[in-house]
Amino acid sequence: MSMLGHHKQQREPVQPGWMITFADLLALLLTFFVLLFSMNTVQYESWKAVVNTMADEFNQNRPKIALEEKDSSDHLTPSASAGLNLNYLRVLLERSIGNHASFEGVTVYRLRDRVVISIPADLIFKRKDTVLLAGAVRPLETLAGTLAQIKNKVQIAGHTDPAPIINGKFRSNWELSMARARIVAGILTKSGYKKPMTVLGFADTGNAFKGKAPKPAALVKAERVDIVIVSESRQEGLYDLF
Repeated sequence: MSMLGHHKQQREPVQPGWMITFADLLALLLTFFVLLFSMNTVQYESWKAVVNTMADEFNQNRPKIALEEKDSSDHLTPSASAGLNLNYLRVLLERSIGNHASFEGVTVYRLRDRVVISIPADLIFKRKDTVLLAGAVRPLETLAGTLAQIKNKVQIAGHTDPAPIINGKFRSNWELSMARARIVAGILTKSGYKKPMTVLGFADTGNAFKGKAPKPAALVKAERVDIVIVSESRQEGLYDLF
């Protein structure tokens, strides 16, 4: 009997314990990769149906959200313009400028989509030059305080007459008009106007009168710097027709 028991133990060796742990690990890894594959190839419509079924089962009181397609964007409410009405703005600027003797010769007029403050160049600069005249900065400082209170975009446009430049500082009237506009923009910024400005130079092309000419066109000089206040709205309002 002892010999028989000894041979039986030899025929059935005991398996090491790490094999069981290794087999369990392989099973878990296989399950993990199958799960990844199933999530990668899931059909959206089938998954959506499963999610809706589970949501209805476990949360029957959840709110229903229905998406409706619109053919156009007419149902969207347009945002209100950030800038002031141009007619109101023109009157406001005329009163502000009219209260200061240093603004004598400055013209305020409105084009279709902008209000223009036209400052003769001989009130600010020497003839065909960028040298500031005595007392030229003070009116611009006052104007900067007014412009800082509005939200409309501001452009600074320099204009000249066709007479050639003979002092040798600038190669053309284009450079002169741009330099003057940059100086005026710098004074406004230094005086408290902190919003971005567009600086333009038009030389003697007269782009300010593109389209319908303003009534005071005869009062506007060729050598000038225009402060252009642009409408913030692409569409005219009900009371903004003239």
